[in-house]
Amino acid sequence: MRTILVLVLLVSACSPATTERDVSDVDGADMSERVEADFSNGSTALGEAFIDAFYSWDAPQLRQTVATASHEDIERVLYYQGWAIGANYAIQTRRSCERDQNTLTCAITVTDDFGRAMGYTATDTFTLVLEDEAITNVAFEGDDPPIFSELQAWIGEEQPEIYTGPCKDLFAGGTTPGDCARAVATAAQAFMNLRK
Repeated sequence: MRTILVLVLLVSACSPATTERDVSDVDGADMSERVEADFSNGSTALGEAFIDAFYSWDAPQLRQTVATASHEDIERVLYYQGWAIGANYAIQTRRSCERDQNTLTCAITVTDDFGRAMGYTATDTFTLVLEDEAITNVAFEGDDPPIFSELQAWIGEEQPEIYTGPCKDLFAGGTTPGDCARAVATAAQAFMNLRK
């Protein structure tokens, strides 16, 4: 995760695309029409629709976009969206998705409460596997710096109640992603205060 995703998800290389656009040009009403019109010719419209739904905090649209993925992938990506909402993710740089045969890679640089507390920005990379022009697999990772791993270890030692409370079953059936993200963000501030 840009967060604790490292513990539970695949790690893959992130190669940023060169084209950028502002998320403010998203028109949710036209999303499905754009996908139908553009994706039949092998474009990246389905990936863009996924990113639109994820970062506009539109959980029903996100669920619809990944409806053909596994139940586990759907629940994980919805959990991550809840986590991102709880940590106040804001897009800093949105790059266009890139397509390589049946795989779309979308890299989005964000600011969030963790980065603000610890002094960094990070990039979320979503990898979407397609079958018959539908998303059948969703993986995501972040490039948080080592200090985020140090924070995770510190929480485990100094504030383990976070992992047994709001972060219980993190990315594995947990139901409180926003509360979890807020608890980790508060811990990040305490962690950084101790380092001064």
